[in-house]
Amino acid sequence: MSLSKQSRESLLDAILSITDKLGKLENAIITDLYIQVDKESGKLTIFDDDDRTLAEANIAEWKDMPKGQTASFEKPLRSELTQMQKVGLLDKINILKPYSITLVDEKKETIVDLAYIDDDTLMLDKELLKGLDEEMDDFLKHLLED
Repeated sequence: MSLSKQSRESLLDAILSITDKLGKLENAIITDLYIQVDKESGKLTIFDDDDRTLAEANIAEWKDMPKGQTASFEKPLRSELTQMQKVGLLDKINILKPYSITLVDEKKETIVDLAYIDDDTLMLDKELLKGLDEEMDDFLKHLLED
């Protein structure tokens, strides 16, 4: 499920508003950000290690989502975060690196890591890794033939 333009803008506004809020927190040591989606209301909440709400957004497409349908918002979230990371928006968040952005359930238990932000490390997803074994086998075969 892809997000509407309005939902994408709401998500972008929520991510960008984190920079302002983190700058105002004194003596806060934050190592990760967490995203929680209320499946009944479609409300997305981003919070820190101390359960302080940093941002909220309403995503109409996720309202009344049946239980067990986490993939319906995991893929669009990962996609949007990847795009934000590519253009450097996630680098503007005032937090020490490395940090991760994790999708959690209503009990705040990890569902999946959506993004890992570090200057030297890139988190690869399953789509990017498809076929890697075959490519490496072909490379090694050609290398040994020479």
